[in-house]
Amino acid sequence: MTNIFEIAQKAKVSRTTVSRVLNNHPYVKADKRDAVLQAIKELHYVPNFNAVHLSKGKTNIIGVMVPKIDHPFFSQLIAGIGDACNRHGYSLLLHQSNNDSNQELEFFNKLKYKLVDGLILGSTISPPHVLDEMAIYGKIISCEVSESKSIASVFIDHESGLQLALDHLREQGHQHIGLCIGNAKSGVGINRKQSFFNYQQKYQLRWHADWYFDGKYTIEDGIQVARQLFSLPDRPTAMVVGSDYVAAGIIYEARKQGVRVPDSLAVTGFDNQPISKVVELSTIHQPIKELGNTAADLLYNLIHSHDVPSTNKLNLSFIKRNST
Repeated sequence: MTNIFEIAQKAKVSRTTVSRVLNNHPYVKADKRDAVLQAIKELHYVPNFNAVHLSKGKTNIIGVMVPKIDHPFFSQLIAGIGDACNRHGYSLLLHQSNNDSNQELEFFNKLKYKLVDGLILGSTISPPHVLDEMAIYGKIISCEVSESKSIASVFIDHESGLQLALDHLREQGHQHIGLCIGNAKSGVGINRKQSFFNYQQKYQLRWHADWYFDGKYTIEDGIQVARQLFSLPDRPTAMVVGSDYVAAGIIYEARKQGVRVPDSLAVTGFDNQPISKVVELSTIHQPIKELGNTAADLLYNLIHSHDVPSTNKLNLSFIKRNST
C-alpha cells in the first residue's frame, strides 16, 4: 500500500508538504500541491481512514442497534435516522441484535473502542446498569423509555396508545379484550403489557390467561394467534395487537374461518403501516420516521456537546377503520 513517504519521493517534496496537501492546508505553493496531487494519482494512493479518524478523534459514524432490520417498525425507524444522518453528514453502522444480550454487548464495544461517535438504541434488552456502564464510553440515545439515568431517550407514548385503543373498544361495548405484543422483555413490550393490565384492572375488564400472546411479529404469527383464539371455548370479543402485520394475520384467518370482523371479533393494530389500509384495520398511528429523525438529531447535538432534554415524548393518534 502506498504511503506518504513514497508520495513525497515521487513528488520530490517533504513528507510535511504531502501531509499539508492531504489535509487541505492553505499554505502550500501551487506547483508543489500539483506535484503531490499528480503523485497521488499515479500511485493510486488511498488514505487510511482509520488513521485519519484516530488522529481527529471522531469517525463521523453513528451506530444503530435494532432487534430486527426487516421488521416494518424498525425499517421506518432506520429510514428516519438515515435522513437525519444525511443532513448532518454522518454515516450509519447498523447492527441486528436478534434480542440477544451478547450481541448487544458486542455492539456496545463499537462505542467503547471509538469505532463510532455515538449509538442509537432502537430497542434493547440490556438492563439499566449495563447501559449506565456503556454511557461512560460515549453518547447514547434510546428510542424507548429507559430506566438508565445516564442515557437520554426519545420515545412514543405507548401507554397513551394502549389507552386510546382500549377506550375505543370499551366505548364499542367490549369487556372481554385480549392482548398480543412483540418482545415482552423490551422497554416497549414492558410498557404496553403493564399499561394494558393497569387499564384492565381499573375498568374491571374480564380476563383469561389464554387471551395473552407475546413474541408475535409477522402475518404468519397472527394466523397462529387466530387459530389458537378460535379453538378456545371462551374467547375475547376484541384483541389489542401491537403490530399491524400480526393484526392483519388475525383478520385473514378470521375471514378464512368465517369469523366476522368486527361483529364476532374486533381487532386493533399498532403503527398504521400500509397494510392496515388494505385490511381496513383500526390502528394507532405513531410517528416512526419522526422518532428516528429526532433520535439522530439529539445524538448529533450530544456529540457536539450541546445540552438535550433527558426525555422526549412523541404523541399518538387513533385511526378508526372497519375492524372495530
